[in-house]
Amino acid sequence: MNYAGITDKEIYCESGELRMLCCQYIHFNLNMLRNVFMMLSLCVLLHGCATAPQKKIETEQGKPSIALSTETRSDFDAAMAFIKSEEYEKAIELLNKVVKAAPNNSNASINLALAYKKLGKLKQAEESLKLALNADSENPVAHNEYALLYRKTGRFAEARSLYEKILEKYPNFMMAHKNLGILCDLYMKDYECALNHYATYSEANQDDKTVKIWVADLKKRLGR
Repeated sequence: MNYAGITDKEIYCESGELRMLCCQYIHFNLNMLRNVFMMLSLCVLLHGCATAPQKKIETEQGKPSIALSTETRSDFDAAMAFIKSEEYEKAIELLNKVVKAAPNNSNASINLALAYKKLGKLKQAEESLKLALNADSENPVAHNEYALLYRKTGRFAEARSLYEKILEKYPNFMMAHKNLGILCDLYMKDYECALNHYATYSEANQDDKTVKIWVADLKKRLGR
């Protein structure tokens, strides 16, 4: 398929899908949201979360997060404001301070990776994601973003493997299903894989009419 704009689709910032990802994360893994306000800060980029009906999602116990001090929290909030206003260099400066002060808080490292990626600094983005996963090796948001980075840098097999790893532990993480479908569809030409994951995502997100079109198109081409 060659849908307009889809090859530039990214979960955060570019496509406007962070709202969905963040809210799914909140629904499926309340135990992992040890610091709710920190996780909700991931939604600042899109002016907050707007929830939609979702399938019942399992919960998993995550690794405890490190709370931020008052000063560090202030820097984090200011960095989120800079990201919102697309002042990424300023955001990066503050987020590096936060990561240095609280290296075991994965959320700061994830946002730092996003800011670097917006500036095309993919090596730094990858290093920031490694820090996030060192802090919380089971963080599905960090894994999902890492898989997107693999895709962006042409490491399609690695991206697929990582998505499959995410979904093995979090089978109802719908954004990973959608992104794996995109990877299989547009980059790996594995249309059975694409159809399976698009269909899973679409069943849980009935209002997403775009993916319904992708499902119908693949079924038609596969003679279903």
